[in-house]
Amino acid sequence: MTKSLSQADIKELRYQCRMGYLLPVFLCALLSYVIVGFHQYNSDFEEIVFTSIDGLIILACVIFSIWVSYQMNGKYYQDIRNNIKVAERKVIQKKQAKRDFEAGSGNMTTLPHNNPMNEFTRFDFIMDNTLYRVDKDLFESCSDGDKVSFYYAPKSKYLLSIEKD
Repeated sequence: MTKSLSQADIKELRYQCRMGYLLPVFLCALLSYVIVGFHQYNSDFEEIVFTSIDGLIILACVIFSIWVSYQMNGKYYQDIRNNIKVAERKVIQKKQAKRDFEAGSGNMTTLPHNNPMNEFTRFDFIMDNTLYRVDKDLFESCSDGDKVSFYYAPKSKYLLSIEKD
């Protein structure tokens, strides 16, 4: 079963593209700096001179960064362009709610402050022997043996939402 993407789904897929922008920019800057710096270090010039080979090196780094960005984000953009999500029905094997603690929230080292760890309740479904974290409303509305729909983006296989049938 397929449905069209909601605005929240499109926003979530675009949100996943962040690293596909940041990593290539840093990669391009780092590679250009290292390669051109190495080339300038090994040249016979007394002062720093920008040569045509440096321009070609930077151009190659930019093209490589664009390719890396496309490889990282291409499937997300195909999903946004196709505007569909695929539903897969699964049965809840088991529900579990357990107490967990926020990472880095407590400070037990300094005596005057001595802040305890912040605790929260984590709600999980177990389906096909896999643990899925869900929100409290969905957890309370479902019980063991109920069917839920998983909505995936078809190309990237990104899990967009879980809804009760």
